[in-house]
Amino acid sequence: MDQIEKLRTRAAELLASKPIDSNPEALSTWWADWCALGSMIPPNSIGERDAKGSPAPLPDSPAAHWKGWWSATAPPAPSSSSPSNSPDSTNKLKVTVWGGGAFGTAMARCASRNGHNVVMYVRDPEQERSINEDHVNNKYLSNFTLPDNITATIDLKEANAGSSLFIHALPCQLTPKWLAANRTLIPGDVCICSTAKGLYVETRQLLGDAMLAALERPQPLAFLSGPSFAAEIMKGDPSAVVVASLKLYHATAVQKFLSNNSMRVYVSQDVVGVQLGGALKNPLAIGAGMIEGLGLGINTMSAFVTRSCNELRQLCVAMGGKENTISGLSGVGDLMLTCFGNLSRNRTCGTRLVKGEKLEDILKTMTVEGVPTARVCVYYADMCGLDLPIFRCAAAVIDGKMSPEEARSALMSRPLGMEKGEIC
Repeated sequence: MDQIEKLRTRAAELLASKPIDSNPEALSTWWADWCALGSMIPPNSIGERDAKGSPAPLPDSPAAHWKGWWSATAPPAPSSSSPSNSPDSTNKLKVTVWGGGAFGTAMARCASRNGHNVVMYVRDPEQERSINEDHVNNKYLSNFTLPDNITATIDLKEANAGSSLFIHALPCQLTPKWLAANRTLIPGDVCICSTAKGLYVETRQLLGDAMLAALERPQPLAFLSGPSFAAEIMKGDPSAVVVASLKLYHATAVQKFLSNNSMRVYVSQDVVGVQLGGALKNPLAIGAGMIEGLGLGINTMSAFVTRSCNELRQLCVAMGGKENTISGLSGVGDLMLTCFGNLSRNRTCGTRLVKGEKLEDILKTMTVEGVPTARVCVYYADMCGLDLPIFRCAAAVIDGKMSPEEARSALMSRPLGMEKGEIC
């Protein structure tokens, strides 16, 4: 590990451990450590300039300069007048959100609370006008007023220019082709934080792998997941999510962009576990909706969610994720939200299915990532030699190969045995 990499890693560790209480002594000690780290940055780490005045590439971070990164990521000096996790009011950057849906709007609002200038890339000129002139997203969450530091554009080049972070809030299945078509407009040194929770069905890949294949180059990627309904983020209800990146400093940078008094962002390097936790709970939530639609009680729902947690953990660990990740926000946390929350599209899909609606009609009204993900879950289970009866029954009902009543019978007539909370 070279000196720059060591400094970046140490900075990420410091940012992740920054005190959040008002203990002046702890904050003073932490701030001294941060300033000491800044003094260790080599003078030549800013890099030479090319003919166009752009920074020369550095190892593992093309066209990024370490000194600028350290300055941009630096939190405020401790003071008694502001919370220790509030962003520096003088350090406002541009954040681009790809997508004008409900969650993209919520992420824009989250970044805007920290004073950043947020640009939403949308395709509809009327939606662009509504956000810019009326300060309302006329298509999604239209009951919320947007602040002045959120604007919109239908020009992707304009949206991306000068941005310090790209927040990807597009449907999972459309993402790889969209990235391939627009990769020349996306700088290769800016981190893309994906909020899509799904697996890419066409190639049966994790979305992150499909994104890199579409970009045909290295690109800093981060993945945000956790129990977070868009409407509640807009209201400012206290929420918590996790963001994962292979390089911890990318996750920590996203953490500082989005964390505030209504949003806590935790960091992780388990990109497999965070992606799988966010994706695999979707077909399970469809199953929870079926239970609701059948009129079954809390006994049934509690048993279903508990056993689903075990299957989720088994599959994620078998695929390379970490068990403690699945026990956290992106696994059990998100599963609880989508199984019990009335705002869950996956849960709503399951409820509508058992009431007799056709799947194709449901999908015309909303994006339900659990539908395409279900088949990939079964493929992964077969590949890993896992039984996972709940995943298999949910997929069979979604595909029309089994009725909800048949699924209930299949699950309840399985051979009896000992409860196994550990990984089987």
